[in-house]
Amino acid sequence: MTTLTAREAFEAYLAALTQRDLDALDALMHPDAEDAFPQSGERVRGAANLKAIIENYPEGAPEDRGRERVEGAEDRWVTTPTFKVLRIEGTGNVFTAVHRAQYPDGSEWHVILIAEMRDGKAWRMQTYFAPSFEPPGWRAQWVEVDSPGSSS
Repeated sequence: MTTLTAREAFEAYLAALTQRDLDALDALMHPDAEDAFPQSGERVRGAANLKAIIENYPEGAPEDRGRERVEGAEDRWVTTPTFKVLRIEGTGNVFTAVHRAQYPDGSEWHVILIAEMRDGKAWRMQTYFAPSFEPPGWRAQWVEVDSPGSSS
């Protein structure tokens, strides 16, 4: 069996979350894993609780319409119909993923996940969620507005 690098393990963790692969999450999460949601003050402890959140999401899991994987240079992007990883950065055991999520109600959110890996598994995470919004008119003279859904 080949041992994954910390980055490969983080990418596999993101893929399992994206694909809602609950069995894979068991193998990819450290036994003492925690995911904190600073905006709401919540903390998820352990794979069983994270899996329960995924399984009990009020609107249910979106219909899977297939996946696409594009690889390039050091960064990789993984796409599903409702979740798109835009960027992965990090070194050692600490990584950041920037993604965009489409919720069942049609709203688009930006998600930042910061993860520390331990023993080749996701250990301590912080996940930040923010909805898309229209730019305020008062600063229009100083900014450029990208088209909806674009990202750098």
